[in-house]
Amino acid sequence: MGRLGTAFRAFFRALKNRDFAEQVRRLLDGKPVEQIAEPAPATKPVVPVTPVKAPPKRSEALTLLAVLQREARLVDFLKENIAGYPDDQVGSAVREIHRDASAALERMFALQPVRTEAEGAAVTVPAGFDAGRIRLVGNVTGSPPHSGTLAHAGWEATKVELPEWSGTEASAKVVALAEVELR
Repeated sequence: MGRLGTAFRAFFRALKNRDFAEQVRRLLDGKPVEQIAEPAPATKPVVPVTPVKAPPKRSEALTLLAVLQREARLVDFLKENIAGYPDDQVGSAVREIHRDASAALERMFALQPVRTEAEGAAVTVPAGFDAGRIRLVGNVTGSPPHSGTLAHAGWEATKVELPEWSGTEASAKVVALAEVELR
């Protein structure tokens, strides 16, 4: 700190502290200076803090699964043993689940293809490609650029709008509520 800063600090401290001002006067007069005891800092009253309980948390994966169950009955379908059902009955159920699950995914994620070419189209993967967007499969040898056929266009979310969960800690892992039909 420079002399000017020291002078300002001494000036303001001398205004607040009578003992310090006396020591500065003695120093300026060329007299010996005793060690100045620092005044105790002013204490504020201690107010007890009541801890705020954080709201219960829920996995976003469970929230998504709960939406797909609620809107498309996806979990019910996947957990059902369909071995004994005829194909036409399974196909009919799949159409409804497909429609409803697709609508839920579109509403929450607005999914778009990662690549715009049609599947089966010839594509070139340049050097420096993003391995988080494109996976090379098949006979992968050498360095990019690589030429191949688009096997799958991939999917990416253009938004993420999961519903906000507001349940209790006890229900954080519930995907579908138990239903009781009253008579």
